[in-house]
Amino acid sequence: MSADLDDLQRKLEALKEAGRRAEQQLGDFGRMREQISELQVSSTAADRSVTVVANAGGVLDVQFTQDAMRKSPAELSNTVMSTLQQAVAEAARRQADIVQEHVPDSDVREQVLRTQDQLFNRDADQPRPEAPVDDDDYPDSFLDGGR
Repeated sequence: MSADLDDLQRKLEALKEAGRRAEQQLGDFGRMREQISELQVSSTAADRSVTVVANAGGVLDVQFTQDAMRKSPAELSNTVMSTLQQAVAEAARRQADIVQEHVPDSDVREQVLRTQDQLFNRDADQPRPEAPVDDDDYPDSFLDGGR
């Protein structure tokens, strides 16, 4: 009878421990969701004519400088598209980093990088992109009202 009681006690302790782990994981996932919701990436074209702001959900803003208005429609379109791709890709990488931090056994970051390599037709020997330019170092867009 005492052995049965000890067995029940061990099972109860194991169940309590599983409950504590589940609560901790819920808290971790809550923090992960919060970090992802706060994620915001700004990417500026090399010529600084276009800046795109993106988050985990997509594009938040596109800003143009006066230099952008001097481009031909095709040049401006190419600049916008490449800057947009950079911002969205960086947001995806940062989101993957957050998930990887909270779920270390996953390979989500590597999956995102492989997918981006395929989408952007990068060879394995080509360097992967660096973090986007921080546009706080550059003049504001004329569309901002000259903040």
